[in-house]
Amino acid sequence: MAFSVFTCVPAFCQTVTQKYNIEVAGFRMGTMTVAQITSPNSVVYDQVSDVEFWFFGKVKIYYKTVSRFDPTNRQLLQSNIDAVSNHGNYQSAIVWQKDHYDINVRQYKYERKATEWQPIEFTAMRLYYEEPVGRTRVFAEYFGNYATIERTKKGSYRVRIDDREDEYFYEKGKLIKVVKKNSIKNFVIRLIE
Repeated sequence: MAFSVFTCVPAFCQTVTQKYNIEVAGFRMGTMTVAQITSPNSVVYDQVSDVEFWFFGKVKIYYKTVSRFDPTNRQLLQSNIDAVSNHGNYQSAIVWQKDHYDINVRQYKYERKATEWQPIEFTAMRLYYEEPVGRTRVFAEYFGNYATIERTKKGSYRVRIDDREDEYFYEKGKLIKVVKKNSIKNFVIRLIE
């Protein structure tokens, strides 16, 4: 059910790519690439995470999110998430249906089916390109639901949903690090300069 990112003609679109290392306890476990593709017809955010490590056996997680927005009003039109891991394969979709969203989230140990009637304009994918100054909530595609945003200090924001918490760090408006809190060990997503 995932949609693909179209091929851009440079005269009509612009692509901004950011690369990150995914670390646990200071060791690189994988990479993440996020692209923002702007064209006259849409703004697409394409995120790919690829993690592999040994923990009493080989652990592999491949995660891809593609979120497409209207370029005029910045409203989310569709988001698809594909996850492949040792625990199975999972797919989620959030689709605008002219007057509402159909939300069908199925991820490892998490499922949610819902309808959202209000337009969604700011999502977790946009956090990679926009500091959430003045915002108090963000729509988390992975959960198909809203998370709260709390500014903790200049350039730092705590994002919470249910029992999960992440912290986003910005320098001069650019995301440089995300700390994903985990009961065993925190994951750090760090911008590669």
